Amino acid sequence: MKTPVEIQNIRDPDGIERVRLTVAFRDAIQNTSLNKQMIYFQQKYADTINKCKGYLGHIRESKKNAGDSTLKWYLADAMVNFSSEMEENDFVIINFSKSLARDLGLSKRLIESMIKFRQNYPKIDMINQKINWDRYREILDISDQSIRKLLIEKILNGDIKTRNEIKQFKLQYLKSFHTRVKPHYLI
Repeated sequence: MKTPVEIQNIRDPDGIERVRLTVAFRDAIQNTSLNKQMIYFQQKYADTINKCKGYLGHIRESKKNAGDSTLKWYLADAMVNFSSEMEENDFVIINFSKSLARDLGLSKRLIESMIKFRQNYPKIDMINQKINWDRYREILDISDQSIRKLLIEKILNGDIKTRNEIKQFKLQYLKSFHTRVKPHYLI
């Protein structure tokens, strides 16, 4: 069973606010070796935040960079890699998106979109640089990978150019999906 961890900003006795990973008192008592792991992951989280801030600085340099889907992928990759390492060591972060949003100055919704983006596209070579971040973000809620690929092809071919056209495609996709699938009570 994974140990729940929370990432918090805590003011130390010296008056300096620091990021700390906390576990339930019961978990700390039952597993005394957690202290070393928490110290390691606190530093790892701080390193991840610094890495993400570096990417954000680069993203904010220009309007072109702001829409660069590969830069957003690298930013999300840093987040996902930290979370994955925690999970591999039997921890689960219960406030990950909220903590990242707080520590990076981004919205929780944006953080969750980037993480979902990275989970849907686990390798950088899956990202097409001709498709900007806003377009990728708009198609993330399409669960069917073949439909998502079709939409990407239509964007690349120029058949779909605007965000509204993407929304229309998704509405059409959802309509056709719902008409193909019979409710379970009719089967």
